[in-house]
Amino acid sequence: MMTCPMIIRVTQFLSLLEAVLLPHQQRNEPVDKKLFEMYFIYCVAWAFAGLFETDDRQRFFKEILEKIPNAPIPQISAARAANEKETIFDYCVHYETKTWKMWEVPEW
Repeated sequence: MMTCPMIIRVTQFLSLLEAVLLPHQQRNEPVDKKLFEMYFIYCVAWAFAGLFETDDRQRFFKEILEKIPNAPIPQISAARAANEKETIFDYCVHYETKTWKMWEVPEW
């Protein structure tokens, strides 16, 4: 894991949150509580654990995010989490459907 001062992580969190909310703001679209919580969890994950190695990301997901009561996290089966090491870092919040979507490499 790379070390990073907490102020940088907090700044990164706020920048990410501002970026994911910007399209809604530009279109004057409301963001309901559930969608905001999804964005919030996404930004927490990347800002605070984005620099972690794969094993540490898994531990962060399992020990922190999965234990938050009613957290709107992606539904990942135990088999996929164990075999494919799938975590929240493999997902993004899809702007149009407002659901978790498996992240895909964009085509050039």
